[in-house]
Amino acid sequence: MNLVFKILVLITFILNPEYSPAQKIEHKKIIGQIATVKVKEGEIKFTGRVDTGAKTTSINAKKIMQKGDSVKFTIVNKQGQKFSMITKIADERYVFNAEKREKRYYVYLTLEYNGITKRALVNLNDRSKSTYKILLGRNWLNGDYIVDVSIDRL
Repeated sequence: MNLVFKILVLITFILNPEYSPAQKIEHKKIIGQIATVKVKEGEIKFTGRVDTGAKTTSINAKKIMQKGDSVKFTIVNKQGQKFSMITKIADERYVFNAEKREKRYYVYLTLEYNGITKRALVNLNDRSKSTYKILLGRNWLNGDYIVDVSIDRL
């Protein structure tokens, strides 16, 4: 452990005696760079990239159409399996990339990995040209996983 980290842990412990790094870590599962998750709403498996640089999880979605305060869309995995659904829009934001400014819808989906089922905010995005059809962001990882980048697959 480097010295700066040890000092930060010591300061944290002094300011908050109930804090214990070991307790916070011991219940967490280790996950690698790549993980296969099941989207419970459609019972479809996605092999995804674990991305600690992404704040929010993103999934490959097609035929995205807003209907009032809900959105209708179809999720598609790498094998071409599809599931269509309508769900309430949790948020919508504009995203800027090199090509254009686009509106993205955010919905809650239930993702399962190695026996842990979590409901997470997911943005709907056409990821058809991407290698991984789901990007697992920090909002999904938070509280349950430690990322070990030396592990290619689990």
